Amino acid sequence: MGGIVSTMKDGANALVSGARLLTSLNTRYQNLFKRINSEPPLPLPNPTQPYWLDDAPFPELNECKDPLPNEADLVIIGSGITASAAAKTILELKPKEFKVLVLEAREICSGATGRNGGHIKSDPYRDFIDHRKTLGSDEEACQVVRFLMKHLPTFKEFADTFPQAQIREVETVDFFMVEKDFELAKKDVAITQKALPEIEMRIWDREETRAKYDANELVVGAVSYKAGAMWPFRFVTSLWKQLLDKYDNLTLMSHTPALAVRNIGAAYEVETPKGTIKATHVLHATNGWAGRLLPELRPCLTGLRGHMSAQKPGDNFPGTNGQRSWSMIYLPGFDYVTQLPDNEDGTHGDVMMGGGFFRSVEEGIDNIGIWDDTTKDAMTMVHVHGIMPTLFEPKWGIGGGLRKAWSGIMGYTGDFRPFVDRVPEKGNKNKNGKGHQWIAAGFNGHGMVWSWLSGTAIGIMIAGKEEDVLEKSMGRPAGKLDDWFPRKAVSFDDKRLKAANLKNLAGEM
Repeated sequence: MGGIVSTMKDGANALVSGARLLTSLNTRYQNLFKRINSEPPLPLPNPTQPYWLDDAPFPELNECKDPLPNEADLVIIGSGITASAAAKTILELKPKEFKVLVLEAREICSGATGRNGGHIKSDPYRDFIDHRKTLGSDEEACQVVRFLMKHLPTFKEFADTFPQAQIREVETVDFFMVEKDFELAKKDVAITQKALPEIEMRIWDREETRAKYDANELVVGAVSYKAGAMWPFRFVTSLWKQLLDKYDNLTLMSHTPALAVRNIGAAYEVETPKGTIKATHVLHATNGWAGRLLPELRPCLTGLRGHMSAQKPGDNFPGTNGQRSWSMIYLPGFDYVTQLPDNEDGTHGDVMMGGGFFRSVEEGIDNIGIWDDTTKDAMTMVHVHGIMPTLFEPKWGIGGGLRKAWSGIMGYTGDFRPFVDRVPEKGNKNKNGKGHQWIAAGFNGHGMVWSWLSGTAIGIMIAGKEEDVLEKSMGRPAGKLDDWFPRKAVSFDDKRLKAANLKNLAGEM
């Protein structure tokens, strides 16, 4: 009898614990969707300081002494990689009289581009499977993956022009710590190679991985393929400097947030603390903050806080002179790592390590719907700091340590694809039909293989050249836009808003 009573008590305790867990989860998700649907704040002052921004090559970019212009043909809100690509494209395709004004809330390129991991990396076997699922078409998924993979050769076109950006091709290797994740990856690689035979990928078993990549026994296997790496902040600021030197019709203003955008019929008014600008076109290149000025996007695009670090490698860590990058896969989570080229004295470059998203107290949920990059999550940073020594000992060694750690805000959508399109006008439409609002935002943590060519594409659209057969330019493909741009996958319309609603991810989370 006592055993029966004990069993009943255990069962009751289990039910109570289960009920408490469900209540806790329900509260978490209620709070999550309340955050997602709220108005994002302006970028906060005094954010964590990224390693990438140290020794900035062109500090004068933040010292514009010109008064705020009263009018512009185009106002670009944001100054990261997307904004720079769009500005370059428009300045090349439009006449000298076409005035472009860039507004940045904080310092130039201090948002997501200045805080990311430095990867130029599509995970082709994961990207193909994921986009095939959301798009429902092998052909469209192939188009998206080819677009992502196109970023590496496009960036490499700038390598000699901007050597300080350290743009380079690397061998990337995905480490798997869980056998079932590795088995799934092998199946996904096989499926992807049938659809995209031009993409070379190789599978390595446990012993091969240890021999080739110096990992220890915690890694059960790996997949390797071609990717790239760079110093994103130096690339973008070098480009802004080049454009400012070349084009008198470009103005770049830091510490000038856009407070509101109003449609006044024949144009738009962009309100800032320094005054109001009348603009024909407005481009929202603010990634995770896009919902602030476009409230219809809030259920579909939100901020997500990620974490990065720069670490000195241990004295046993084998150097690759910046020619390799890594990912550590433990589904649903992953980490991402690049290594800078060797220093002038021959010592190995620092390791740029990020990830650990699901290691927070609420397993990542407490980092979604967040626009605060002034703080870091403690448990996430514990993971980020320790994963490399854990997987590489004894080939890590002593003497390594944390150089710097920071957070940054990414923009996530409910179908893991950005919005790159003209913003549909509702209510008071633009009467002259010439000007529009545009968006290129929501790159889902993969901005380095989405944002440059997305910015280029939106620039072509704003210039009214999307049906033209364009000549090749540095960083811009030749031909018609639809020859290389997956327009349908990144559209902005009612059907897409429904597909991208973040509630679609509740089951997966």
